[in-house]
Amino acid sequence: MMPATPAPSVPADLGDGPDADLYLVAPWANSVELACCSTPEGRIVATNPAFARKFGLPAAKLRAMAFVSLLHPEDAPEWHRQAAAVLAPPFRVGQEQRWQTAQGWRWIAWEENALLDGAGRVFAVRAIGRDVTKRRLAEEQCYRLARAVEQSPTSVLITNAAGQVQYVNPRFTQVTGYTLEDILDGNLDVLRAGHVSDESYRTFWATLRDGREWRGELHTPCKNGRTIWESVQVSPMRGPSGEIINYLSLREDITERMNLEEQLRQAQKMDSLGTLAGGIAHDFNNMLAIIHGYAEAALLRQPTDERIKIYLREIHSAAQRATGLVRQILTFSRKTELKTAPVDLNALVRDLTGLLSQTFPRTITLHYDLDPKLAHFLGDGNQLQQVVLNLCVNARDAMPDGGHLTVGTQLVARDGVPVEKLPRGTEPAAQWVCLKVTDTGVGMSPEVRARIFEPFFTTRAGHGGNGLGLSVVYGIIQSHHGCLEVTSAPGAGSTFHVYLPLVTSAPAVIQGRQTPGGIERGSESVLIVDDEDSLRSLLTLILQQSGYRVTSVADGQEAIDWLSEPANAVDAVLLDLNMPRRGGLEVFKAMRQLRPEIKFVIVSGNITADVKAELMALGQREFLHKPYRLDEIGTRLRRALTPA
Repeated sequence: MMPATPAPSVPADLGDGPDADLYLVAPWANSVELACCSTPEGRIVATNPAFARKFGLPAAKLRAMAFVSLLHPEDAPEWHRQAAAVLAPPFRVGQEQRWQTAQGWRWIAWEENALLDGAGRVFAVRAIGRDVTKRRLAEEQCYRLARAVEQSPTSVLITNAAGQVQYVNPRFTQVTGYTLEDILDGNLDVLRAGHVSDESYRTFWATLRDGREWRGELHTPCKNGRTIWESVQVSPMRGPSGEIINYLSLREDITERMNLEEQLRQAQKMDSLGTLAGGIAHDFNNMLAIIHGYAEAALLRQPTDERIKIYLREIHSAAQRATGLVRQILTFSRKTELKTAPVDLNALVRDLTGLLSQTFPRTITLHYDLDPKLAHFLGDGNQLQQVVLNLCVNARDAMPDGGHLTVGTQLVARDGVPVEKLPRGTEPAAQWVCLKVTDTGVGMSPEVRARIFEPFFTTRAGHGGNGLGLSVVYGIIQSHHGCLEVTSAPGAGSTFHVYLPLVTSAPAVIQGRQTPGGIERGSESVLIVDDEDSLRSLLTLILQQSGYRVTSVADGQEAIDWLSEPANAVDAVLLDLNMPRRGGLEVFKAMRQLRPEIKFVIVSGNITADVKAELMALGQREFLHKPYRLDEIGTRLRRALTPA
């Protein structure tokens, strides 16, 4: 920018002819830079050829034009400020604006000087300009790229060729807690963090030095001590000659996704275990029914040898205990039927924990944190007692040296519930009841916490228990369309949150009638459909001794074939639902079409609520659950055969 200097000889009234051109812009006549002189009011009086070419107008037409008329309207206010500034000491300014040229809107940088006469008055302003559009566009592009990196939702980290960090964006600091200064001052090897082994890290560097991109998922430690999962991509950055000069690392926090995937895997595993447990329970029920039935039949014969009686009673008692174990397995696999009624959770907690406190060690102190305004809700009170009981017993076992056990209840809104843990297909309720059980015990490692709801998993091997307590809790809560959340750490105790939907009304569920009675006699014809040979033999023996005429078949297809013969008369069918070849529900429908008058007693060890509801909709009322007592068989048959 040239300083303002007095002109040696200046006309009193600056003209706009060739003399003015020569006087004002002659030094720039052949310059590629734009030269222009204007009056202090901004009227063009002289231009050089480069200026005229740039704006696409002849010099004669440019004279007397207002300089600002060529300017972008948005830039006019700034130009006017600078035009006023150049008229005062130090009589020079620099500015950039957009101008309407023959090439369209272009950025032009001007260096302007005020020209002074002998009296020190400004008589003209000379502007020398150059087109800086390319530079401005490049700067804007760099600015946009810089802002994109700075505001990126992905962590960005740049290192030199040796792996030393040179830049981290704000997202990286937000996620990990480390600033660039922390990394440099602590000489932290950020690229090493998260690799599970030195071998993994060596493979990582071998990939990069080979000029290839590396991708992977790392469990990265943060400044606050926690760890996060990151999806990491590291790419070489090359210089003009192709050599690697930097490495660019893009890192996305995928902790939430990994947690959701782990929860999904856990839910799928529990579903698979539930299906397996249900299948095992079905087969086990058949065996228990045989053991239970033959022991009961033998006892009914009143053996004279007292030792035989004792042996049979022990067998019968063991079968009954095994039946309870199977019921727990079925509860875990959600094969049991809910019997819902209004539940006062606060009263249930106080009554049950009051009894438990009498058996707990005196070193354990019980506390309550119950919401007095908690509403009653529909649930299976007996099953919810099992939930409270098992959670409290689990807490007791976690405090062998004593501690504090706190049981609380509260009402929570939908946004306070981990809905991702609800059973699939469950619609989240608006309000939820939360049961909270907290202990100050030994706590659990993440590995143990991931397995606590698996059946038969226990950390107290050799100290009693069968590892079904928390499995039963899991099954009950799932069958109530609720969920559980567990927080624990070694040495920090554990907290179980049980979330149950606040349902205050529900459609009535028709329950099978339970009428006690002995082995009632009859004379009707009965068809037994069961795939277990020993069970068919037992039922045949018992019913024949009670006066019934009995036929037995091994599967559903055989039963349909037998009923298809008009000569085969039958009054009632004992039908097992779980059979090969054709399922019980399908067989039931086919039999009803063949012989609508036949009465049925449905037998099953794990009938689901959906199947039972469908059977009841078809008119079926009598159900017998395995393993059963012999007197129940006679009672159900008589009720089925006796007109209502």
